[in-house]
Amino acid sequence: MQRKRGYYFRNLRKGFPGFIFCLCACCFLACQEPNETYQPLSKTTSGILDRSSNLLNSGQYRKSLQFLDSAYQQMEQKTPLDLWERYNFLSRIYLNYDIDLERSKTYLDSMFGVLENRRQLYKKEYAQTKFLEGDWYKAKKQFGDAFASYFEGREFGLKNLSNCLISNLTYQLGMFRYGQMQYSESIPYFKQAIQENQDCWDGDKVVQKLYFPQMYRNTLALAYEKTGKLDSAAFHYRDGLQFLTDAEKDYPEEQNFILLAKGVFMGNLGGVLAKLEQYEEAESLLLKSIAINSRPNFDTQDALTAKTKLADLYIARNQLDEAQQLMDDLELAISNSELKNRSYVQTLIHWNKVKSSYFEQAGAPEQAYPFLKAYYHLKDSIDQVDDDLRAVDMEASYENAAQQYQLSIINRDNHIKNIYLGATLGFTILLVIFLGLAAKGLKRSKKINKVISEQNIELQETLGALEQSQAENTKIMYMVAHDLRNPISSMVMMADILLADEQITGENRVLLEHIKTSCNHSINLVSEMMQSNRNTETLTKEPVDLDRLLRYCVDLLQHKAHEKHQKLVLDTIPVTAFVSREKLWRVISNLIANAIKFSPKGTSIHINLLKKSDKAVFSIKDEGIGIPDSIKNKVFEWFTDSKRSGTDGEKPFGMGLAISKQIVSAHGGSIWFETEEGNGTTFFVEIPIDPKAPKS
Repeated sequence: MQRKRGYYFRNLRKGFPGFIFCLCACCFLACQEPNETYQPLSKTTSGILDRSSNLLNSGQYRKSLQFLDSAYQQMEQKTPLDLWERYNFLSRIYLNYDIDLERSKTYLDSMFGVLENRRQLYKKEYAQTKFLEGDWYKAKKQFGDAFASYFEGREFGLKNLSNCLISNLTYQLGMFRYGQMQYSESIPYFKQAIQENQDCWDGDKVVQKLYFPQMYRNTLALAYEKTGKLDSAAFHYRDGLQFLTDAEKDYPEEQNFILLAKGVFMGNLGGVLAKLEQYEEAESLLLKSIAINSRPNFDTQDALTAKTKLADLYIARNQLDEAQQLMDDLELAISNSELKNRSYVQTLIHWNKVKSSYFEQAGAPEQAYPFLKAYYHLKDSIDQVDDDLRAVDMEASYENAAQQYQLSIINRDNHIKNIYLGATLGFTILLVIFLGLAAKGLKRSKKINKVISEQNIELQETLGALEQSQAENTKIMYMVAHDLRNPISSMVMMADILLADEQITGENRVLLEHIKTSCNHSINLVSEMMQSNRNTETLTKEPVDLDRLLRYCVDLLQHKAHEKHQKLVLDTIPVTAFVSREKLWRVISNLIANAIKFSPKGTSIHINLLKKSDKAVFSIKDEGIGIPDSIKNKVFEWFTDSKRSGTDGEKPFGMGLAISKQIVSAHGGSIWFETEEGNGTTFFVEIPIDPKAPKS
């Protein structure tokens, strides 16, 4: 049976595939971040991902994910590459195995998030992420967007990476052709990838010197086999086996992987030799392949492929008893498979074909017919799925992406000038509007004060006037916030456009990054202001894994804790609740951020998730400054005067807890705290988890 792209998951893990002028320049200097240095992937993370890949190869999908989550949770310090590799593993899982494109996109976005402002530091990872983005668009059948991502990733690689690192990008383009069933056209890409990989021999990374070269050779041989050039295919399979034999003495610590890869090559070579009617050698190779990859933690899917080829061989030689035993093994393995992905369907297709051939050879065509019918039905279904991909003109799409790229370079200077002019004009208009509204509010306030001072009215009338003034001021504030949000968001977008230009460097890039940071801070403040008038009662609820949501919040806020040398300690259990994912994420993130803000350096913050009856209970416990008795009754109020600066001078907005309480109440839950001044605070959030709760 044909081996599909990335035939062992270890290769998936290792492979690829507006702004505003500020009023004061000192705001930029205050936001400047320290220079960051490259941090390599930790040995702990490498071991975790290898173990998870082995479990996946052996068909233990759920155990693979459970081990990954558990092992990462126990890691105290994670580098950017540690996080990137985890998101890369999970994004590819949901793209290629347990198909869930939206979940795959979530982890893909997290990969870009880790590399934000770090693309020149982690160049290889950025290029890989762009190619994975292209694969995601291809899976969505958005082929124009896919080629734009491929083109941008390869252009970035050509400018910033060696031929060694570019080789996998070339391989991914060849795989696009291969997926279109244009096997002859894919061969030059695989050969070029092998040639580019020759530059890796002076390096010291096993992935570049062992994993990728054998993968390129195997896929090249597969392409020759698909074109019917069986002698060429056999030559390249033997070349791959010799490559692995030579590698055994250089990589003694990789013996299991080398043995697994040999099993794959033996199975593929055995299948080709069977087609060439060299049955004795074919049988020997297939039996060796099955013996190797049927072992625990080896490539069990490849073992099924080899069994299918061997069953075909036995049927051709009229050894029907031996073929029947293999088909029974295959049927049992298919029925016990955890995943029903494309690889599973391919195995089922070939099993039906072998079954049909078996009954034909046994002289029972009436029994062969149902299996032959199932074979064509499944094959037609796969072909129909691939029809859109086959219709794509790769060369035209790639050329169009290149033309768009050149056009963007030509228009860049004029675009930058327009952005500067528009930003300046926009800021001027905003400033005039703001001053006008402020003057109007000041005039109104003076008028009310004059009335109060000139007239001796009753206390109730005075209170009524103050309430009216407060309502009007709140309305003005909402108007200002509403009018400011969209222009500032546009300025962030403009800054992103400029930052995407690699030719803007030095002081100009630093200023643009400061501008973007200041605008983001402004958007956060505006959002807090507008939340006070937003109705959170209307929620879109869905089943959410609260433990995963909690781990995601902790991962995103680890960098803030690390800045204060704090430790986030997570203790959680699997709990699923019917909630608004985005709203609840906001509550938990706000409480953890507050704990970081009001805790001294070097302390620990404990985040727990428990299940009590039909409710989930979160707790966030810090060792911070606590809440004084004088403001305990005010912390959940809107625009409270109880806001305080953090232990490192962090600026408060004073509305986060009020918004959190509003969200929790809309879920039918409750939020409260326990505190001791000077000895820390624990916030509790209790949410119903009834899965039959109706959508709000």
